[in-house]
Amino acid sequence: MLASVNVSDIDFIMNVNILFDYPSWMIILCILCGLLYSGLLYYRSKTEFHPLLRRILAVFRFIVVTVLAFLLLAPLIERRTQHVEQPLLIFLQDNSSSLLMAEDSIFYQDHYLPALNEFMNDMSDRFQTRLYTFGESVTQDGPIDFTDRVTNMSEVFGEMEVRYSNRNIGAVILAGDGIFNRGINPLYAAANVNYPLYTLALGDTVPRRDLILKGVNHNQITYLGNRFPLEIEIEAVESRGMTSRLTVSRNGEELFGENITFESDQHIQIISLHLEADEPGMQQYRAELSPLPEEVSLENNHRDFFIDVIDGRQKVLILANSPHPDVGALKSAITNNDHFEAEVSLMADFSGSIEAYDLVIMHQLPSDQHPRLAVLEQADRASTAFMFVIGKQTNLTAFNRIATGLEIQPRTGELTETLPLFNQAFVLFSLPEMSTTLLDILPPLYSPFGNYNISGAGHVLLYQKIGAVPTEQPLIMFADIGGHRTGVITGEGIWRWRLHSFMRRNDHRPVDELISRMIQYLSIQEDRRLFRVSTEHIVYENEAVVFEAELYNRSFELINEPEVQLFVSDKEGVEYPYIMGRTANAYRLNAGNFPPGEYTWQARVNVGEETFTDQGIFNVAELDLEGLRTIADHSLLFQMAAGTNAAMFYPGQWEALQNHISERADIRPRLYDQKEFSEIINVKALFFIMLLLLTVEWFVRKRSGSY
Repeated sequence: MLASVNVSDIDFIMNVNILFDYPSWMIILCILCGLLYSGLLYYRSKTEFHPLLRRILAVFRFIVVTVLAFLLLAPLIERRTQHVEQPLLIFLQDNSSSLLMAEDSIFYQDHYLPALNEFMNDMSDRFQTRLYTFGESVTQDGPIDFTDRVTNMSEVFGEMEVRYSNRNIGAVILAGDGIFNRGINPLYAAANVNYPLYTLALGDTVPRRDLILKGVNHNQITYLGNRFPLEIEIEAVESRGMTSRLTVSRNGEELFGENITFESDQHIQIISLHLEADEPGMQQYRAELSPLPEEVSLENNHRDFFIDVIDGRQKVLILANSPHPDVGALKSAITNNDHFEAEVSLMADFSGSIEAYDLVIMHQLPSDQHPRLAVLEQADRASTAFMFVIGKQTNLTAFNRIATGLEIQPRTGELTETLPLFNQAFVLFSLPEMSTTLLDILPPLYSPFGNYNISGAGHVLLYQKIGAVPTEQPLIMFADIGGHRTGVITGEGIWRWRLHSFMRRNDHRPVDELISRMIQYLSIQEDRRLFRVSTEHIVYENEAVVFEAELYNRSFELINEPEVQLFVSDKEGVEYPYIMGRTANAYRLNAGNFPPGEYTWQARVNVGEETFTDQGIFNVAELDLEGLRTIADHSLLFQMAAGTNAAMFYPGQWEALQNHISERADIRPRLYDQKEFSEIINVKALFFIMLLLLTVEWFVRKRSGSY
């Protein structure tokens, strides 16, 4: 049996066969069984029924018995379906704004787009046609308005692989100017495609006068009072002998200015400068080139960038029992990191409060002169972390009374030489390779000789190695007791490590980095707020602003039953209210896109009679990657087409493009063959037919008075 039906551009041809495992003569046996059974049954009843009725009933019984016998052979139905798929023609249209920088938009509206529609209609007679736009994203049948602010050309090939894998792609046509500013080089992305990739070259390859501020290299954060570096990369096209002024400003105030004369028609230059971080917070700066006469585009003459100026270096206090070389070495290592500032004081001279510091280093304290320390009594109400450096002057009995996660039971009053041995299982923070490789050649520290007992909260960074014998006694360890972080260096002589590092590497950095990582871990305070909201400080105008929030009860368990309100305000005071959505146990809000500018936000939630708030700022930066290049790259398009045995065409060559594709012998319909098997006994219609025949037969026999 054959059946054919058209659905879209795919033809279906179906063949149905009946299969069974027994010889064909078994069908004759089934027929004989039906004849024998019906003949014997109605031969005896030839006087009870009218001859015509008897023959009809005999046929009914013959059919039923024959089919039942046939079903005992377990026959199968084979359905063989052939799918004829017409080839796909996929058109990929560059929708980025760089196209309008080279051609008048009237050309695209009045000439290009109508010609594209006519081409797609003509090709739909033979192909399944699909139209996609690409730029910021790949979109099917989206509007072609040339407004996308980035071009990710390589993304389209991954999208085609996902959507049309194992489909009959006849040809793909990519129309664009060859300019990309996101993703990998499309030449590499298209290298492995298994279909001809035709390209339609748009845009202008003729250089025209243009100044391009290509980028500003800068740190994301700096500290108040620091001078931070900038590198500004500029390019001038067709501007030989002309002069422009480069300025860097903030809030309209010029902070830097320099006149630049361009020496060639393809002038590239990097300007290096330093600015003073004199105001805290997120600072917005603008680097700008003054325009030249007859520039093709002014949109790429400026770049906005943001730097977070932090007014809050981590403050470290070094308290010493007496002057010692370790104290100077620790201070030098700490102050070499811009994130920290250090103060030094003898214990006898210190009268301040530790609450003003993030970390206090107790060098050989407590001691016999200072067994009871007032600063330690302040630790219960302050969040300040402590690090203890054990030495000859340390009173170990008093030290053992402090909750540090370590107890030292000295066997003698002497110190022993201990070499550092790195603990490969340490996970609290990582060390740079230059620090770990130096550990094997560092001189020993001098540690108390005795038994060291570590509590379960202890984490050992360096073990002691006495001579050539490794031990499990800590040389440097950390613990978190009741929310208070502590560190212990169980030996004096750190100054020798810095000196040895400089002698071996001509650099203090390996040891300084080790100390900085330790200080950083201890000085970072854990966020104990019950309500906290986070978002990115800087987003681009094509990115959504996303807020995430966490709410804790007094037992520090995450909850999200109360409603969280969030308000976003721009510089003009316009307020946008939101209600944050709930996730599994937190909150999340996608506030969408915002125009470029600075925004403040405030979040509020009521928990019982308490109200918790959080607030912050974010900046939306302009995105003008399309303006960085205005000269079309037709050579890239040509290479992409040539690499797939296709060709590059121009907008006026629609008919030539159509003929080239239509005449290809390798573009043809594809035939798919599919087989399905099922048992005939599962055919419901057969059951109801047999039931109907038996019912009619029974009714007639009963009516005639037969059994």
